[in-house]
Amino acid sequence: MESIARLAHRLAAIPLLILLVVFNVAVVMRYFLGRPLQSTEEISGLLMIWIIMLGAIAAEQDDQHLHIPLLLEMCSAKVAAAINLAMSLLSAAFLLYVSYVGLLLAMNVHFKVTGILRISYFWIDIAVPVGFVVIAIYMAQHAIRSARAAFSGHAQ
Repeated sequence: MESIARLAHRLAAIPLLILLVVFNVAVVMRYFLGRPLQSTEEISGLLMIWIIMLGAIAAEQDDQHLHIPLLLEMCSAKVAAAINLAMSLLSAAFLLYVSYVGLLLAMNVHFKVTGILRISYFWIDIAVPVGFVVIAIYMAQHAIRSARAAFSGHAQ
């Protein structure tokens, strides 16, 4: 499981590195050579959504998403685990639903291409379903841990 976590962190860094290189090349082209790169906006739009989704996966792996534990801290360990179980299941269900809708969107726009690079919008729109399905898998794992804690009486 540790190797999968490292892979997600590395995959999240790749589009960020590409974006950094593209922006630096764009600056050089515009200000030093007087020939702006026309495709910078399209490349950044494509890469930003992948950076966000891959970064969200890495954040979920590390349990770094924003949460407010005030209610859980006031409950017993068993009740807190039950609440975590319910929230994980609801979150996973919501993520899977949005993934399904996002997949339908991506499949419906596969013929539409960007203006300059001629890249299918499928590659932009598919980032959300991919990211949300992987996050839903991590949510399901969290739900399993919460269920064990809720039914065994041990805190997570």
